[in-house]
This record gives sequence, structure tokens and C-alpha cells, in this order.
Amino acid sequence: MPRSGFWWIYVLERADGSYYTGISTDPRRRFQQHLSGKGGARANQVSAVVRILSLEPGGDYHLALRREAQIKGLNKAAKRLYVADPGSLAWPDPQAAWLHPAPKKKSKKAARQAKLKG
Repeated sequence: MPRSGFWWIYVLERADGSYYTGISTDPRRRFQQHLSGKGGARANQVSAVVRILSLEPGGDYHLALRREAQIKGLNKAAKRLYVADPGSLAWPDPQAAWLHPAPKKKSKKAARQAKLKG
């Protein structure tokens, strides 16, 4: 079910130098949750959150979720570039196939059974 509201994409730096990417309708509240260790990601319990590196408007939930996935898929060097300039990373094409996966193909067994049924 879609979640209403305006979503933000954020990148946090952790004490070990690694990055954490997430989305929230209230990034300030979410950052405080990460700092306090309440409601934060399990990874942030291993290495404490230090600061917000990047905050980008994401729009609706689905768009923000796709942008978050795009950023999480970057290597460390590419994330550094993104943090320095979020506009340097083009947004995913809303019509891209990975956003709208093709229906799964039937297995050979299922195809044979369907053919036998008629």
C-alpha cells in the first residue's frame, strides 16, 4: 500500500566511515531515531551514526524508494560523488524495466501442464 506524504532521501555517515542510505517523511526525526538507537537500522547499532551527509527531496514514496535503491547500489566512490553533488546522479527512468518487472515466465513443467489442459 502506498504511503502518503512527501519523502526525503538521506545519506548518513557512521562512526566507522561507512554510509547509510534511507528515506523518511521527517528526516530530522528519523536522524534523531538513528542517533538514539531507537527504530534505526540494525547496521547503525553496530556503528553509530555521526552526521547527515546528504538530504534530497524524493517526492512520493515509490519514487523515493527507487532513488534509495539506486543510491544503495553505488560503490563507495560513486556515493562520495553523489554526496558531494546529488544532482550529479540522474534519477532512474520511471519507465525503466527494473521499475516495472516483466511477468515471470512459466517454468517448462507449468508450460507443459498448461498445454495438456488445453
